[in-house]
Amino acid sequence: MDPLPPTTVPSHAPARLWSLDALRGLCALVVFLSHWHLWSSFPPQGAFEGAVHSALNFVHFTIDAVTWPTGGHHPAVIAFFVLSGFCIHYPFERRMLSGEVAPRWRDYFSRRFRRIVPVYWTACVLGLIFVGAEAFHPTGHPLLHLHALSSGEDLVVRFTGIAALYPKETFAGNYILITVAAEIAIYAAYPLFSRFARRGKWRMLGLTFIGLHLASIFALNFVTPYWVFNSVFMLGIFWFAGAWAAHRFLTNQPNVKIVAVLAAWAVFLALKLTPSFYGLNLMKQAAWGLVCTLGLLWVLGWERRRPTVRHAPTIAALRWCGEMSYSLYALHTPAIMLTTWALLHLGWTNSLLQLAATMATSIVIVLLIHHGVERRFYTSRTDPPPLA
Repeated sequence: MDPLPPTTVPSHAPARLWSLDALRGLCALVVFLSHWHLWSSFPPQGAFEGAVHSALNFVHFTIDAVTWPTGGHHPAVIAFFVLSGFCIHYPFERRMLSGEVAPRWRDYFSRRFRRIVPVYWTACVLGLIFVGAEAFHPTGHPLLHLHALSSGEDLVVRFTGIAALYPKETFAGNYILITVAAEIAIYAAYPLFSRFARRGKWRMLGLTFIGLHLASIFALNFVTPYWVFNSVFMLGIFWFAGAWAAHRFLTNQPNVKIVAVLAAWAVFLALKLTPSFYGLNLMKQAAWGLVCTLGLLWVLGWERRRPTVRHAPTIAALRWCGEMSYSLYALHTPAIMLTTWALLHLGWTNSLLQLAATMATSIVIVLLIHHGVERRFYTSRTDPPPLA
């Protein structure tokens, strides 16, 4: 059971943790920039364009070498799920320790719906626009053709948000939304999770998510690995790690040292040097998840020790990005694809122009949707600022 009395909330546990905004912003930027670089694939011409692409390749492969699990998920996606678990469970654990009554789940589902679904549906529509553009006026570009693959069945699965329950890989113009669907499934099951967490059943919850993670190997005998890869089977363990971190943060006030984060990172890098096969790749992903979890707890301690850093220009910029991180994550794929589709039909295949155009279009679309949809349906209400 929890070691603190049910009426005690640690003094260092504010309702909002600004360092999480900065972490979300960093994760969203890393995902966007890696896709922006990889999908802006017009071949460079001339020495200057070649130098720009070489520099981008160097940055990408350096990040790959030190953070990307071999054969595994994007490292920032894993970090996102750890953050999500922390941000969803933190306010519930905090209220529980304050002695509040059980949460009103109707309010919870209303908040989650307004937080996730409007932007999700907007991203679905933008993906569908790209699918229609490529279907009626094909470019013949392999990457665009792949991301435009779709059927009526795929569209139903995508728009209803049930991709985590429907064992089929779905592109439909916005492939990245499959991980959002996995989070939707976790959010739907959270009241059950919370029930056991309130009883202190963390060991049982941990074993359950570890079992789901290991079950992904068995599931490969029956369904496509591309669905398993993005399902709760694979990603749930990282969400659990974040929720557990919230519990530890509130009940034990852990003071994670940077040396612990670096040691976990060293273990992860050592595992990366081992041969690649599915079971071992799961261990590599789990090791990176541990780095993210310990890193999250260290960052929270850093926030407590240096509260004025929140106003530093770099941190302030990351916090600003963090406020629109969901829109950036959900919308950048169709923004990049539609821009590339337009450039190909215009016959403009300059690589620097593609980089500039895909960047500019993504920024414009994200700002429009963040202010016109995301804030209108969620943060414009009287709710307190969200953790997630």
